[in-house]
Amino acid sequence: MTNSEKIEYLKQQPKNNVCLPDYYQDMLYLFGDIKKNYADYMVTEPIDCNTELKRLVSADYDLCCALLTMLLRADHFAQYGCFESHVKNGDVPQIIRRMIKNLEKREMETERRLAGRAAEFFMDDE
Repeated sequence: MTNSEKIEYLKQQPKNNVCLPDYYQDMLYLFGDIKKNYADYMVTEPIDCNTELKRLVSADYDLCCALLTMLLRADHFAQYGCFESHVKNGDVPQIIRRMIKNLEKREMETERRLAGRAAEFFMDDE
């Protein structure tokens, strides 16, 4: 899946009757971005979701995926229903916005590289 396709998918809102943990887990699998080794991205041990979420302000795309995976795993193994509370209090939407921002940055960098290569190609022809 391309970065552009991921951006468009992330901008969609889940339907009202959908199970949110399933929706976001399926999304990460669809993207190929579920972090089965999410604990490797964390700095707290045992993992403290609230502390880890504070890292979101400077998180790259992979850390965002790991944070989302962390919330899904916490909901599944420890505190069933906590994922929905993270949606309601804005944690999940913040992660999604940061994922979009990181993907848009990747897209701009790719476009710059391609533009640079095109310019080099045309300069070689002279």
